[in-house]
Amino acid sequence: MTSWPARPPAKLEERIAVEPDGTVVAYSGKVELGQGIRTAFARIVAEELDVPAARVRVVLGETDHVPWDMGTFGSMSVAFDGATLRTAAARARELLVQRASETLGVPASELSTGNGRVVARDGRSVSYAELVLRAPLAGVLAEASPEPHAPEPHESAPSRIEARDIVTGRARYAADVKPPGMLHGYVLHPPAMGERVRSVDERAARAMPGVVLVAHDGDFAGVVAERESQAVAAARALVVRWTAASGPSTMPADFVLRRDEGVERAFTGAARQIAAVYHVPHIAHASIGPSAAVADVREGEVDVYVSTQRPFGLRDAIAETLGLAPERVHVHPQAMSGVYGRGNMHDVALDAVRLSRLVRGPVRVQWTREDEFRFSPCRPELHARVSAALDSGGAILGWRYDETTNPHTYGTGGPPQVMAITSGRNAIPPYDVGAADIALHVVPGAVRTGAFRSLAASPNVFAIESFVDELAHATGSDPISFRLVHTRDPRLVRVLETVRARSEWGRPRAAGSGVGVACTIYHGTYVAEVAEVSVAQGGRITLEQVWCAVDAGRLVHPDGARNQIEGGVQQAASYALLERLAHDGGRVTTSTWRDYPIATFDDAPRSIDVVFTSEAGVPTTGMGEPGSVPTSAAIANAIFAATGTRLRDLPLRLT
Repeated sequence: MTSWPARPPAKLEERIAVEPDGTVVAYSGKVELGQGIRTAFARIVAEELDVPAARVRVVLGETDHVPWDMGTFGSMSVAFDGATLRTAAARARELLVQRASETLGVPASELSTGNGRVVARDGRSVSYAELVLRAPLAGVLAEASPEPHAPEPHESAPSRIEARDIVTGRARYAADVKPPGMLHGYVLHPPAMGERVRSVDERAARAMPGVVLVAHDGDFAGVVAERESQAVAAARALVVRWTAASGPSTMPADFVLRRDEGVERAFTGAARQIAAVYHVPHIAHASIGPSAAVADVREGEVDVYVSTQRPFGLRDAIAETLGLAPERVHVHPQAMSGVYGRGNMHDVALDAVRLSRLVRGPVRVQWTREDEFRFSPCRPELHARVSAALDSGGAILGWRYDETTNPHTYGTGGPPQVMAITSGRNAIPPYDVGAADIALHVVPGAVRTGAFRSLAASPNVFAIESFVDELAHATGSDPISFRLVHTRDPRLVRVLETVRARSEWGRPRAAGSGVGVACTIYHGTYVAEVAEVSVAQGGRITLEQVWCAVDAGRLVHPDGARNQIEGGVQQAASYALLERLAHDGGRVTTSTWRDYPIATFDDAPRSIDVVFTSEAGVPTTGMGEPGSVPTSAAIANAIFAATGTRLRDLPLRLT
């Protein structure tokens, strides 16, 4: 059984430091992948230490400098690591005040803090930098997060720390790293999952210009050359014979997520039964930047520059591959370009490491767009059979949900409890559904699958929220009112009522237009969305507007939170309306953007209205994934309202 190492008690010195110029440094094992945590962490620390956010430098994921972390996923960064940083910063402020009390000869109760200084009532003050000259801040942190020192945050600079570098081209991605003497590598990958190398004819490749090395070791075949184009050309000149796949690496597994007594009785005695089947296809991550890594393997030492969501997991995988102690491997996370789960996989980094070890120097490996589509893990399929038993008044008495999907993790899918949590995420509806039987079947995918933004939540919520909409219409109920009747959760009620008001839900729409609603609870975050679509005479669907009501507890960075919801809606609308990864017999046939359209600026809704409904005192919950979860169902339900046609397969198409 796989298990994560036990984490030792958090230490202040591993989290917060004050530099000689007064800069406050915050350390976290999480990484920035577009969700805005660098800015959020800076604001948390700035609030607690009473310094401008611009004076906080956040170090993320550098394995030599930050505490161990299992990875950046699950919308947990601010809710969990942010809470640890708040505790550390609060403790740091407490220690600084204590030291200032001794230095100034003033009771701690008569001191205040501001702009990186501790200030006495008589105007005397001492800087944080002066207070750490003799000894850095240190000590074991309490487990409980303190009450925030600052009131609710306000919209103030910086809105996004790395924004200027991104838009001006100064942001450094893995493909931008160019150490002296760097060569270029390319590694071949099996055309279908499970296939292995039978033989390799290297003669043509070895004779090509610029080729430094042709490598073939078991199932590993690659080329190193002076230029990238030479490496790609030489690799494609290799004549490789592949063996057929020997069988799936993941065995089918069945799970009962919920099984109540009385399900059969509820269906037998129901006034009405309704059933439907929904399907969600494989889709690609479709990251704008293809996977890239630079590895420099030297005698007993390795530096790796890569976009990764799991720096320490990658460090340990490289150490195992090379037979080194983990501390001899130095992982340097670089800027990312829309990974959302893809960064959990170590493949491109390990490609670079293996080639670098052979040439004893730095090697850069970058996958082509075709490689990304054909060989990287994609989102699992979903096939869901749903049925409900209703009483004469339209209330739900019984519920059956039978979900078949693929592993939402990597490799063999992990321990059974991990597969159940990831592949069954959000399969249990957030409503009072009477007696329920909810089953999960995890089967091998036809193609390579892995984690995608929200794991199984988006596919499951598409099926569940589409079906709840069907139930509402079948019983002559308003879709929002039907949901409200079937929940007693005040936070879910609040987001539904809020989005109903902001979207002017009952207002008549133009011919060919309609609105649909969907909601979810994801990792403690409540989201309700209303989508408005228009359908042209030829069947073209246009997403016109989206309204979102979100309860994510206390907001650390309101503008960043809004950005995450807007981005999640945009991405989910793309795969709801456009995306499907084509494959034949386990071989992905999609290879270019022409084969795989994604939403562009022309496809964006003209407005996305986001409002936060959190009450004071509610802890922060996740924001990176929840906005994308209900969008597909809201769009599908809007299409039904506009046309009377119920679409149960993604992508949603009328032609």
